[in-house]
Amino acid sequence: METELKLSFPDTESMYSVLSAPWFLDVLEIKGEKTEDYENRYLDTKDRILESSRTSMRIRHIVGEDYIHTVKTSPVSLANVLPESVRSGMTSRCEWNVSTDRKDFDVDYFLHEAKALEDPYEVLAAALVPVLGHELISVCKTAFRRHTVTAVFEGSTMEICLDNGECIASGKSLPILEMEIELISGDIEAVQKLGKLIMEHTGCSPLSISKYARCLMLMKEAPND
Repeated sequence: METELKLSFPDTESMYSVLSAPWFLDVLEIKGEKTEDYENRYLDTKDRILESSRTSMRIRHIVGEDYIHTVKTSPVSLANVLPESVRSGMTSRCEWNVSTDRKDFDVDYFLHEAKALEDPYEVLAAALVPVLGHELISVCKTAFRRHTVTAVFEGSTMEICLDNGECIASGKSLPILEMEIELISGDIEAVQKLGKLIMEHTGCSPLSISKYARCLMLMKEAPND
């Protein structure tokens, strides 16, 4: 299960300045940092079977490494976990990741490999079995540089990812300038508390729409799509 908070920033300076701010460094124990370039392709059938079930299928290539094939289901409501006042921008969803040297997505192979993963296999099977036998095509893509800080905040471990790049679909693009705070272990409220601290010190705001959903918006705006 992926649980994260997305924050949208107005400019690159305000986003990257967080990493050196005393109010940020004083409350975190930083365990590691890295910067990587991501190229992501999102797939669906010609009649958009996955989109209709609010499922995303992604092939991620981290430049210089192998591929990560990913399937995510629609976001899970956090209404019973967090009150409305503290869950803005927070999403949780089932997610399956398979690392591979395969450039193309093979549904049968993915289903086989995903059996050993943590999130419920029956949910994955329900999403993917309908596309078996259908041709998968690339419908959109994203490309961005990600700077990842792994840190401990109030006893919870999280990845703080700063993304700068583009969503690209139907000949159009939208900028990506956002921070994702993903819970690795610990308390979900620690993620929201850190997000609130960052919002108080910067001009950022909660972001409830995924990169893939922004690509879909571009596709719907295209005159012949």
